[in-house]
Amino acid sequence: MTTEKIKSVIWVILMDKKKQKITAGRVPETVTAGELRDAVCRKLRITPDGNEAFAIWICSPLLQIQLKPTHYPTALCDMWYDLLSQFAATTESQAKTDLPVIMMMRNVFYPLEQERCLIMSDPQARYYLTAEAMFNVLTGRYPIEDELAFKLAALQLKMEGKRETSYPSGTIQSVAHEILPWDVMRRNKKQPLHIEKRVREYMKSLNLSTPGTLDHLYLSHCWTQTCYRCGFFNGQTEMVGKKKDIPVRVGITPHNIIIWNKITNKTMAELDNSQVTTKLIEGNDTNPKKKKNTVSFDVFIIQFTTLASLKKPKTSKAIPIFSKQACMMQAMFNRLRDESYLHRDKGVATSSQLPISVQQAEGTRPADLMFNPS
Repeated sequence: MTTEKIKSVIWVILMDKKKQKITAGRVPETVTAGELRDAVCRKLRITPDGNEAFAIWICSPLLQIQLKPTHYPTALCDMWYDLLSQFAATTESQAKTDLPVIMMMRNVFYPLEQERCLIMSDPQARYYLTAEAMFNVLTGRYPIEDELAFKLAALQLKMEGKRETSYPSGTIQSVAHEILPWDVMRRNKKQPLHIEKRVREYMKSLNLSTPGTLDHLYLSHCWTQTCYRCGFFNGQTEMVGKKKDIPVRVGITPHNIIIWNKITNKTMAELDNSQVTTKLIEGNDTNPKKKKNTVSFDVFIIQFTTLASLKKPKTSKAIPIFSKQACMMQAMFNRLRDESYLHRDKGVATSSQLPISVQQAEGTRPADLMFNPS
């Protein structure tokens, strides 16, 4: 007779505002991510149909990885240093002090059509999906326009049980950092009265809403954004007029590839997946010109066609993303393309918006810029 080694506690962090920790109880070390997710969902009273909306993730300030249902979370935590070496542009000292945690978050492959149906029948699933969307909005991972940010801020206050009368004139400014993304705050730092006015006006418009509909309304606004349900990756790319690469965040959904400038949080490019092709170029550690103590990155190439004018023919261009996560970007893009029949909702796409350097990238090169992924 054999007995499995038992972990006394496996904590899973949730995405609600308090970052609630929950344990699935005494489970074997060999518990899979799928089994752990199902156990946590049972404790949270999420319906069995809602389980697929979530996945187990391993996260740290340096790296976030969604696990397949067959992966073993505790084993991957034990080999975290090796994963950082493979997928994160970080120093050895940073890697040695980085501690991973196990989290339950939205499954990036879960179809939006199914989510819309799920939240009508499962209030617990709706609560945690809304909490995660709110986290992504407030941290700037979902960059949004100012007016939508003010509207969501009002919704957040209402969901927290606040009323307009809870805030005497001029006091909403004091909690603005808790209800607005950092980039919206920066754009409006000279207009605190404008923030106060717009949030207060939206709170008034919500007075007739019942509490049970507020989280649904919050999610509905998030669904209008192409960045919703993104899988996020870190990298760097070239930009016109810049001598060094700039750090970027790449988001991939079933319909779009989006590139943001990590410093300003502005959208640099938003491309329709149906109009792009991608390929992976692996890094070359044997480059004789490579300087010591630099990171060798793979390259995720995003190729697309542009029409300069009616008189000129279409031209093929490419955006190179230099990243240790390039293979992960390629794998996610391939899977979403293969599963496109599951994602029948229509995404919104635009062309490149900022003067990002578009070219045909060939070969590899050492990194010019080190940055800390987040």
